[in-house]
Amino acid sequence: MKKLITLSFAALLVSCGGNSSKPETADVKPDTVKKEVQTQPTNDLADFQFHVLVINVPSPLEIITFLPKAGLPFNKSLVNAAENETKYTTTTKKGLNYGAYIVDLVYLSTNEQFSEVKTYFKTSRNLAQSLGCAESFDNIAGSRLENNIDKKDTINKVIDQIYTEMDGYLRSNDRLLTATQILVGSWVESQFITVSLIKDQAKNKDNEVLFQKVAQQNFTSQKLVELLKEYEKEKDFKAVISAISELDKLYSSIKNGEVDAALLQKLHSKLGEARSKIIN
Repeated sequence: MKKLITLSFAALLVSCGGNSSKPETADVKPDTVKKEVQTQPTNDLADFQFHVLVINVPSPLEIITFLPKAGLPFNKSLVNAAENETKYTTTTKKGLNYGAYIVDLVYLSTNEQFSEVKTYFKTSRNLAQSLGCAESFDNIAGSRLENNIDKKDTINKVIDQIYTEMDGYLRSNDRLLTATQILVGSWVESQFITVSLIKDQAKNKDNEVLFQKVAQQNFTSQKLVELLKEYEKEKDFKAVISAISELDKLYSSIKNGEVDAALLQKLHSKLGEARSKIIN
């Protein structure tokens, strides 16, 4: 499960090297997708910051796998409703919510909600398709995940294999904006779920790792803000970028690796605001 961030964007990004022969979802024609992909600008500084972020920070998905181990009960209300997928009609919304849905998929799988896993896998695949990236998504993960949808260990092995495929695409820098949006969506969703579950909990030996991992997000939020400065002119992305900046102020207040109950409540509120800008 090392570098689980790969599920949130590598399954999509690796697949972007090929052309999908399958029909696009509603509101996105194949020619439109192709044009959007080609017109994403190259930004060497953003490329560098993105790689620094991926290499040096924990996966936003990793923390999700600790939740059941900490004895925290599954809460379906914390995931983005699968039916919301149809209302995401812009590339920005699709990228952000692809990241969010993949976190939800991991949360569902880790909690052995296998019937829901199947639904969210389809939802994630639909977004990959509408971004013009379905063919390799299917080649890498499709049948293996579908045939082993109730086997967590197999799913996790597929995730690791997807990771090995991502380097070539990331070096190409062709879809760095989309990659960044997926990363942001997955980070906000993972923090929202985690903080929602621990904010009213007393710290103990079973859940203390979650408090530690939330406290460690001060570095992640700082690096995200630095990366997102390169995309401040992206009109559809501005509201989310602003929300991440507000979150960073709270994470930056964490000292000595400790996060107390009062700060968790503030984080939960700000994470909810940021997530609302992503999923609504």
